[in-house]
Amino acid sequence: MKTSKKIFFLILSLIFMFVAFFGTAPEISAASDIDYHTLNYDEISAEIEKDIADYHIPGMAVIVVDPENVLFSKAYGNCPDIDTPFIIGSMSKSFTALSIMQLAEEGKINLSDPISEYIDCTGLLKNPSEGNEITVYELLHHTSGLDTNHYYGTAKITDSRGSFVYSNIGYGLLGKIVEAVSGKTYEEYVTENIFTPLEMNRTSASLDRAKENGLIPGYRNYFGIFVSGEADYPDGTSPSETSAPDSTVPAGYIAASANDMGKYLQMYLKAGNGKTSRIISPESIDAMFYDRVPQDDTGINFYGSGWAYTEYYGYPLLNHSGLVENYTSNMFIIPEKQIGIAVLVNMNDYFVDNNLLGNMTLPLLGEEKASLPKHAYTLFHLLIDLVYLFVFVSAVYPIIALKKWKAKAVTKKSIAFDILRHGALPLLLLALPYILGSPLWLVWYFVKDLFLVLTISSALLILTGCCKLIYRLKSPVK
Repeated sequence: MKTSKKIFFLILSLIFMFVAFFGTAPEISAASDIDYHTLNYDEISAEIEKDIADYHIPGMAVIVVDPENVLFSKAYGNCPDIDTPFIIGSMSKSFTALSIMQLAEEGKINLSDPISEYIDCTGLLKNPSEGNEITVYELLHHTSGLDTNHYYGTAKITDSRGSFVYSNIGYGLLGKIVEAVSGKTYEEYVTENIFTPLEMNRTSASLDRAKENGLIPGYRNYFGIFVSGEADYPDGTSPSETSAPDSTVPAGYIAASANDMGKYLQMYLKAGNGKTSRIISPESIDAMFYDRVPQDDTGINFYGSGWAYTEYYGYPLLNHSGLVENYTSNMFIIPEKQIGIAVLVNMNDYFVDNNLLGNMTLPLLGEEKASLPKHAYTLFHLLIDLVYLFVFVSAVYPIIALKKWKAKAVTKKSIAFDILRHGALPLLLLALPYILGSPLWLVWYFVKDLFLVLTISSALLILTGCCKLIYRLKSPVK
């Protein structure tokens, strides 16, 4: 028993070390003499192809642009071409922020106004009167006090108000403000005011339109195996709209192709050169980028309006990542280099590939990536699966050993052990996500294999404990 515990904690420690190492943004020097026009993109592309094969990534699309040209673009794996749409996750927030800034330019929204000036918060906030306190500016910058995992009907201001706390529902509320002020649905507004003017012909804010445009299938990872399946796309009628991690389309469910994302990034780059865009002024874009709040105490990580700002790269870099149930994405703008990069992937492998992607994309930023073993994907999934197996076997073993257990003498010590095993342990397994800062429903959407292990193992332990309790009630305590 002691040996198995040591093995379990060793495996768990290795996994946590891996996640901690890859789960943070790599600090890279980005030497000032990098010329993105002369990078060897053929060599970079060959390396990406190798990584995609080694890490079993289903499909990917990449684009690198300057204000006027596409420097590099390519589709990989099962992605047919760079015009194939992917769900872009929280990169959608930049489109929502852009919509708000457009309406602000027209004088239809004042960022310092409380959101109750524009929408009725009944049914959206737990205490609708809090809509008189939360401002549009606070929603844009994630400083409203609404929590990361809040959703409609339960959201309320917390003690975090004034500090950065990432909030999907905040951007859902911004989407509702866009609708209320414009008199159009969110889909209609972004299509007419962003997608169409920028000729983003394969970008949409509805699942049906995304499918018409050729939406690539997304994949979830179960125990190291990718399985195709649709995202839990909010449609206005499904319960997922009030319980999904990214609760609304404005927060995380726009679908776009790499080619369209290139056009989108070029719009920002041109504005950075002082050119007035057809859809937004350079001054508003500067506000989106540089009117920012600190994300932490490092002094280098900030959040503007739909864009994160960092100084890890030796000079300002704007970026935003995206993650839904079966798609991941990332985009970068390096203003001083006048370069924009977008990476779209049709999978969610929360513990392994999602972390490997950051390392894979370093060469696109002109940096060398960390050297990893060829079988890193298999190795790390094997470690995770061993932990899963340990937990599951710990739940199944008491069932297998029931006959042997009945033959043992009933003692206070054995009863105490069974209370721990069949009471405390399953409660701990179910509470583990909450202890680590995520509700169990969030695990269901993003890491289904972990959810299955935790819930099935807990159910088996509790059921076996109930059987033992019934049996014990018939037996005297010695």
